[in-house]
Amino acid sequence: MTALVTLPALFGNAGITNAARMTIDGTERQVAANPNPAPTESGITGQVSIRPVRPHATIGVPNLAPYQAKFDVLDARGNPVTSFETDPSGNFRIPLPPGKYILRPQTSGPYPRASEQTVVVPPKSFAQVRIVYDSGIR
Repeated sequence: MTALVTLPALFGNAGITNAARMTIDGTERQVAANPNPAPTESGITGQVSIRPVRPHATIGVPNLAPYQAKFDVLDARGNPVTSFETDPSGNFRIPLPPGKYILRPQTSGPYPRASEQTVVVPPKSFAQVRIVYDSGIR
């Protein structure tokens, strides 16, 4: 069982979309947030999309869309650090200490799929990443 707490709903601030999810076993799952860093924060921020979204291409019409996805964050040795889910628009912001991390997409089958990404988080800054899923549509 999972409980979802949305901070804007509690505080009435529609400009903030931070949320935290606690599971019954006590593990924490983060949900994406708006990119408004405090000056001393560091971590990873980015956007996830999926393509193709149609089996045919139309000139001038993008064949990709934002994608809500779940990821595991591993340290450089492959040990789990946290997990998170993007917002419905595919955006995410995960605070992490400086260091090297691996973003591993959580998938339940062959498609949709995305590759793991190695990200280096600099001190007092957010590393920017863009992740594109393959929908499997041909």
